[in-house]
Amino acid sequence: AQIIVGDNPGVFTYGANEQAFRETGLMDAAQGFYRNIGAESREVAFNPEYKERLGVSQDILDADVFISLPKFKTHGLTVVTGAIKNSFGILPGAQKAWLHKQAGNPARFNEMLVDVFSLRAPDFFIVDAVVGMEGNGPASPDLRDIGLILAADNAVALDATIARLMGIEDPGQIRFLAKAKDKGLGDYSQESIEVIGELEPIPDFKLPPMSGTASASNADIQKFMESRIQLRPQADPDKCTGC
Repeated sequence: AQIIVGDNPGVFTYGANEQAFRETGLMDAAQGFYRNIGAESREVAFNPEYKERLGVSQDILDADVFISLPKFKTHGLTVVTGAIKNSFGILPGAQKAWLHKQAGNPARFNEMLVDVFSLRAPDFFIVDAVVGMEGNGPASPDLRDIGLILAADNAVALDATIARLMGIEDPGQIRFLAKAKDKGLGDYSQESIEVIGELEPIPDFKLPPMSGTASASNADIQKFMESRIQLRPQADPDKCTGC
């Protein structure tokens, strides 16, 4: 079997997959199995409320087994970012910034994430919760030593467990989890989840507002996102005459 390790990085490095892997140490960690999964994509039907079709990395659509590796952290729009939010990375290039803009508000953004996740749901999830992030993520400086690795075969159950670890007693408050359950993608009720091991809520874990407005109301963040989706011409040095 062929193993492929890859990602479509977030807003700071759209399209710069190899650069992001080198600078973060992921290239070395991939031990030769890295592939630029943003190089080839295939268009698939999407929710026409946002866009009729989206490009998804070809390697992900063709994979026999798709393993997602989320990080344990918070997010200003979704409160929790875990298994479902991580699937935003199946979209190459600046499509993510464009969808951010199209969603328009936190509620629609949460629901759109579930639509993206459904394009190719991973088969298994492994969450790095050795060092997590709290506060107003996804780029908060507030790191937290947690010391856990989480794994599951269902995204809704996993994200609900992450939410409970963060101190959210009712994961149904999180918009994307409510939509995912309505779509039949899983269940967040405690009695439906089999937990192997001891999981206790992390004391005094700092969360962003449950409304998801922490990022949406930040003018600097919105201006930056807008800059990510502006088209810019790129000169071809072989054809440029220096006119």
